[in-house]
Amino acid sequence: MKKSHFRHLKNKWVIIGIIIILIIAVIVYEKTKPTKPNFQYATAAIGNVVEQVSVTGTVSPVSNAKLAFEKGGVISKIYVKVGDTVTAGEAVASLDSANDQAALISAQATLADMSSGLTPQQNAAYQSAVNTASTTLTNALSDAVNAVHTGYVQAQSAVVNYGDTFFTNPQTANPTINVRTQSNTIALSINNERLQISTALNNWENDASTTGTVNTGNAAKLISNAEGYLATIKSFLTDLSAIVNNLSPGNSGLPQSAIDSGVTAMNTSLSTLNQAINTVSTADTGLKSASSGLAQAENTFALQKSGSTPDAVAAQAAKVSQAQAVLAEDTITSPIDGIVTQENPNVGEYIAPGQSGFAVQNSGFKVEAYVAEADIAKVAVGDLASSTLDAYGAYVNFPEKVIMIDPAETVLQGVPTYKVTLQFVSPDSRIKSGMTSNIEILTHEVNNVLEIPYRAITITSTSTNVRLVSANGQKYTSVLVTTGLKGSDGTIQILSGLKEGDKVVTYVGS
Repeated sequence: MKKSHFRHLKNKWVIIGIIIILIIAVIVYEKTKPTKPNFQYATAAIGNVVEQVSVTGTVSPVSNAKLAFEKGGVISKIYVKVGDTVTAGEAVASLDSANDQAALISAQATLADMSSGLTPQQNAAYQSAVNTASTTLTNALSDAVNAVHTGYVQAQSAVVNYGDTFFTNPQTANPTINVRTQSNTIALSINNERLQISTALNNWENDASTTGTVNTGNAAKLISNAEGYLATIKSFLTDLSAIVNNLSPGNSGLPQSAIDSGVTAMNTSLSTLNQAINTVSTADTGLKSASSGLAQAENTFALQKSGSTPDAVAAQAAKVSQAQAVLAEDTITSPIDGIVTQENPNVGEYIAPGQSGFAVQNSGFKVEAYVAEADIAKVAVGDLASSTLDAYGAYVNFPEKVIMIDPAETVLQGVPTYKVTLQFVSPDSRIKSGMTSNIEILTHEVNNVLEIPYRAITITSTSTNVRLVSANGQKYTSVLVTTGLKGSDGTIQILSGLKEGDKVVTYVGS
């Protein structure tokens, strides 16, 4: 019995000893095993870094026209329906014009009855006068075209050679006056005027390059356009002259000699512009005189053919013109190329004067979005963008392009923003006015460059660093790097300091 008890105690102490040995082994292992790093890392790799600006805008047509009759009447014909494509000048709808057509026919018949024959000699003399007046008008038409070109050259010289000396980047989308003004409002206003001048000069240049046969109507339009451009340019140069003439050494920081030189430049600019104004004005006077002379020669010829007095024939001719104008008011036409978006009245329905029953919108669409002040410097005219429309989900892309950036801010909810206008790159029947466009403007992109997560970067007042993981992965050291483009997806370009495959710390635990 005692021997059995002794063996039992002996086995018990053996087990306890084994347990103690195991505990000691575990303690030794825990103290000697490798320590797991308390940080996370990412690997530097070759990739693409893309900078984008995200905005939301609303789709609207490039242009939109609401159409109405100048007088009331009963709709007799409707030539279009909603969704039809129309061109500028195409008839949209007509009123019942039976009475107006009858009035015109009657007036024309009366005028025809007032004509009578001439002797062959008289007929030849009056015809010769008409031919001479026609030749004079032909020469005036040529002079008008030449004046439009010459006036453009003179006006461009006034702006570019003299006025633009007071601007930085004058012929870009962001002209900036380079002398002091009395207020920021004046500076913004003159900058915006210079931007409008670029548009006016571009349009005038297109007019000046007109080729082919020019008739009286075309020439008169070219002259009228030129006079409009000149008025815009004169207003701009007058405002700029006021700014320059207000300069003094005290308020501008410029020496008096520089101010005097600027005043001289402005005086030369205005003088050059006056030459352009005189050129166009002279051509306008000549064209009107020649046109009037031909009309007078033709009317005299017609009067001599008739047995009626000149006053009677002139009065009747005026009645014919009036009847033609009244008849023309019975039809409305589209002023633009586009798509019919409204067609409310029905045939046989009375419509009041000025009541808008039809509308046409341009087939092209634009998107207006507002970019925050912090991002506007990244965006430039010509930038491409990808966009989605809420109506079609996040996986249908509609490419867009930045076509305009407003130079002045728009304050939304107390925050300065800048309106950016984009246009769809390709026509697409799925695009509708009023849709919401979610836009990613591609502002910068670099391809096949070394990149790491931006969170791995540590920036101090004197350096930019990353924490480079050692070869055994157990520790890290700080190294200097040079960075490039910061991507919108949280990556950043590394220009120097790392190589492909290097591991950089992105998070250190406690």
